[in-house]
Amino acid sequence: MHSSSIKNQTVSSLEEHRNRISKKSLIDLFNENPNRGSDFSIAFGDLWIDLSKQLIDSTTIELLANLAEESKINKFFSEMVAGNPVNWTEQKPVLHTALRAPKDSKILIEGKNIIPEITETLEKMEEFSHCIRNKKLLGSTGAPITSVVALGIGGSSLGSSMAYKTLSKFAHREITIRFCSSIDPLDLDETLNGLNPETTIFVITSKSFNTKETLVLMKNAKEWLQDSIGAAGLPKHLVGITSFREKATNLGIEETMIFDLPDWVGGRFSLSSAAGLVLMISIGPDEFFHFLSGMNKIDHKTLSEPFESNGTLLLSLIDVWNRSFLNYPTMAVIPYSSQMSYFPAYLQQLMMESLGKNIRKDGHEFGSSVGSVIWGATGTESQHAFFQFLHQGTDVVPCEMLGFSSSYNHTHQEQQNSLFANLLAQAEALAFGSDTQEKDLILDKKLEGNRPSTIILAPKLTPFILGQLLALYEHRTVASGVVWGVNPFDQWGVESGKNIAIDIELEMNEISSPENMVERNSSSGKLMEKFKIFRDT
Repeated sequence: MHSSSIKNQTVSSLEEHRNRISKKSLIDLFNENPNRGSDFSIAFGDLWIDLSKQLIDSTTIELLANLAEESKINKFFSEMVAGNPVNWTEQKPVLHTALRAPKDSKILIEGKNIIPEITETLEKMEEFSHCIRNKKLLGSTGAPITSVVALGIGGSSLGSSMAYKTLSKFAHREITIRFCSSIDPLDLDETLNGLNPETTIFVITSKSFNTKETLVLMKNAKEWLQDSIGAAGLPKHLVGITSFREKATNLGIEETMIFDLPDWVGGRFSLSSAAGLVLMISIGPDEFFHFLSGMNKIDHKTLSEPFESNGTLLLSLIDVWNRSFLNYPTMAVIPYSSQMSYFPAYLQQLMMESLGKNIRKDGHEFGSSVGSVIWGATGTESQHAFFQFLHQGTDVVPCEMLGFSSSYNHTHQEQQNSLFANLLAQAEALAFGSDTQEKDLILDKKLEGNRPSTIILAPKLTPFILGQLLALYEHRTVASGVVWGVNPFDQWGVESGKNIAIDIELEMNEISSPENMVERNSSSGKLMEKFKIFRDT
C-alpha cells in the first residue's frame, strides 16, 4: 500500500495474503465456512452490517486490525473528539461530534467549554422552527411564512437536501421547502416558480459568507423579493447561517436572523449544526433531536467498540483493502429506498472530497491508489440501468446495498418484502454468479460472480436511523483517511479551481485591467473566444 521505502511488515503480509485469497472465489469461502454469514456480520447500533460477501477471511480481518492499530486510528479519534487540531494543514480542531453530544458534556477549545454555545444555537433553531411550523413567523406584510428556500452549495446544501428528501415522510405538509445551489440562471427561476414573496424566506448557508455561487443566488433572491415587498421588507425574509456574522450583516441580514456555524466544523460534516436548520423546520425539532441522537449513538460506539465489533473501523478497513490491495477503483452505493435518491451524491462529497488526496502527512509518495470513486442510484431503478455492468462488465465494482425491513408506517409490507428480495437476489447473483454446470446455459447468460458487496440492513428509515447511517459514513471516511495518512478535512484542490474561475470570470465580463490579464493556454483561449462569439450572436 505504501511506497517501498516505508512499506512495513503488515502491509507486506496483506499483499502476500491478497495473492493467496485472490485465488479463491466467494463460493469457495462460503463452502469452507457454513457459518460465514454470521461470522462476518455484526450488529452496530441499530444497523446490521454483513461483510460476508467481501473477498475476506479471518486472516484478512486480523491483518487489517493490525493495520488499524499501527495507524493509531483510536488515538486519532480520541484527539479529534477532545478538540485537538487534527486538521493539520489548517491547524483547526474538528468537532462535528460535539454538535450531537449530550448537553452535560464538557468539550474544551483553548480552555473554553463549547457545549453551552452549541446548546444555545440548537435552542434558537428549535424556537425558530416552531414559529414557522405554527405559522407564527410573519413576513414583512404580516403574512405567515409558509415557504422556505435554502441557498447554498456543496456541504451547505448536499447534506440538508439529501436528508430532507430521505425523511420526506416526516415533513410538515403545509410548509414548502426548496433548495437551490447552482448559478445556472434557470435553477433559481424554477425553484421560485409558484412561490409568493410575501410568504417566503431564504435560508442562506455559507460558512465564510464568501462563496461566489451562494452570494450570486442571494443577490438574485433579494431582487425577487424587493420587486414585491420593497427593500425595507427584506430583513424579515433573509436568514443567514455562517461563521462570519459581520459579513452576513453587511449583506443585509439582521443579527437576530443569523445562526452561528462553528469554524471548527467542515461543510461536509455540518448537517448536525445550524446547517441542519431547514431539516429541523421540515421534520420538527423532536425528530431532529432523534436524528442527532442516532449520530451520537454511533459516535459513542465508534470510540468504544473493539475492532472486531466496530462497524466503523471494519468498513473503513474493507474500503482500504478493496482500493489499495485489490485495486478496485470505484464503489457503487445502492440504497433500496426511493427516498434516498440523493444519498450517493451526498457520499460523493463526503468521501471523495475527504479522500481525494495525493499528499501524505509524512511526505512520502503513495505506492498504491487512495480513495474510491463513489457512485450509485436507488435499488430497483439501478437494476434496470447499470447492474448489467456490475454483473458482467470487465471491471469489478464493489457494491454497498442499504435495505430497510419495514416501510415508514408499516403499510404495503408486501412491497417492502419485494424490495428486500431484490436486494438479496442481486447480492447473491453478484457473489455467486450463475450455475456454470447448468446444461443448456448459453455462454452469454453465464455470470462469473465473485463480485463483492456489503449489505447494511436497518429496521426502517427514520431520523434516528438516518443519523446512525450518516455518522457511520462520516467516521468510516475519517478512519480510512487516517490509514492512508491523508487529511480528510481539507480540500485545497477545490480552492485552487475556484481562484482560477475568478480570474476567467473577470475577463469574460471584460472588467479585467490589461496588466492583470492572464495568458491562457491555447485550449482555454480558444474556448473563451468561441464562447464570446456564441454569446454575442
